[in-house]
Amino acid sequence: MGNTGSYQMAKPDSDCEGRNAVCVLELKNGIRGLIEFHQCSVYSPVTVRMNLQGVGVKTHAIHIHEFGDMRDGCVSLGAHWNPYRDTHGSRDYNMPRHAGDLCNNITFNSSGVFKFMYHDDLITLFSPDSQNISIAGRSIVIHENPDDLGMGNNEESLISGNAGHRIQCGIIAVSKLSHF
Repeated sequence: MGNTGSYQMAKPDSDCEGRNAVCVLELKNGIRGLIEFHQCSVYSPVTVRMNLQGVGVKTHAIHIHEFGDMRDGCVSLGAHWNPYRDTHGSRDYNMPRHAGDLCNNITFNSSGVFKFMYHDDLITLFSPDSQNISIAGRSIVIHENPDDLGMGNNEESLISGNAGHRIQCGIIAVSKLSHF
């Protein structure tokens, strides 16, 4: 289910200024790390780099959520970010997906590490034509369960992938420099 290393590692776009963002996940429920974003121009894909540490060999869903409002912790971050009103799915199976589905799942290895880099063409760090579609100011949520990629046999599967409780979260903030 989800990311099991089936993507080719993306080459970073470090030779352009572009725009950058970062989500810093402070230690919570045994998970911490960084998720960095870099985009050269409004028309280029976003390079996403995840460097996370967790507990044991465990798979969790990971998504972008609508808001960056942490007044009530992970609860006040809204639903999965879905500006194009698609059903929940996965890029693994070339199916419709929320822009916020990212790579759907993270799986920590036996050392408790997850490192992954890829290009995502459904998210942006720009807001062309005055549309509010940038991921900057939104949030990352890591869920208790794996994402079923919208293939579950219930309605919630097409909304959230049956990802379960929110166990870790952070704000996607604009960053001055790219560390790619």
